[in-house]
Amino acid sequence: MLKRDRQDGGLSAPMRAADLGSGSGRHALALAELGLAVTAVDFAPSAHDLLQREAVAQGISDRINPVVADVSSWQPSDRELFDIIVAIYLHIDLSVLLDCAELLAPGGRLVWVAHAPDSPHGPPPAVVRDSLGDFRAKLALLDQSQFRCLQLEERQLSSEFIDIVAIVERLPVDHAPTSN
Repeated sequence: MLKRDRQDGGLSAPMRAADLGSGSGRHALALAELGLAVTAVDFAPSAHDLLQREAVAQGISDRINPVVADVSSWQPSDRELFDIIVAIYLHIDLSVLLDCAELLAPGGRLVWVAHAPDSPHGPPPAVVRDSLGDFRAKLALLDQSQFRCLQLEERQLSSEFIDIVAIVERLPVDHAPTSN
């Protein structure tokens, strides 16, 4: 398993990841294959059944903790923090983006990918798709002494897929914000 560096240069607990809106677990499985301990959060027990079956087949079921919960209200039960959080095509209120950032360990990163409003593919029209401006406004609410936005952009993957990508980092404990 991948291990987190300790202050004294040694290795400590395994790196932890959360896959929010994990569905059948494509991203959770990939993170577990890399050696991370993964919490996969999805409201559908049937999705977790598929995830568990594949994790067993790959020999990594001990690295995945499936949690049946609504991502918009879920909180880890033991106040754990994560080194990486992924939310891929999870179209929910962007306030969850800020809540997720609070679950990052120092130096941890949140990767949020969503279909852009003008992308031909994505959720049905009844589902609100936030714009790049919506993401920018929400991320501006983060405490800049604790977080920084590493990437926020609209990416056209093909003529059919236009996504918004946001990557947020919780600053390491020893990072002192600089003033201009």
